[in-house]
Amino acid sequence: MDDQQFEFTPKQDIEFRELVAKEKIAAIAIAALMTLKLVSRAGSIGSAGWQEILFAVASFIAGIYSCCALFRSGQKLYRITQSNGKDLRYLFAGLQQLENFFAAIALAILFDIIPNFLAS
Repeated sequence: MDDQQFEFTPKQDIEFRELVAKEKIAAIAIAALMTLKLVSRAGSIGSAGWQEILFAVASFIAGIYSCCALFRSGQKLYRITQSNGKDLRYLFAGLQQLENFFAAIALAILFDIIPNFLAS
């Protein structure tokens, strides 16, 4: 069974390279924010309850996973610009990682705000 071949144009490849660069910047920014959040909360860890600590750890893990998923998405999308005829395969692989990013960042935000509602 033959695989269908598809190749984006050189102009579209440039667009994918720009998207990949923006994804890398976003992944680095999110990782920096997650690290700053962790460092800023480190002083209050002694007075926090176990639920707050659990949600903070879950939020951090989900946030870091979102960075990894966004970075992997960029790697898959960059392969579009390097391949010949396999562009759709890499496009869908990149979109899958982008889907993972959105799910993980939503969980990171959710886990970050839940302790505020538990305290009320």
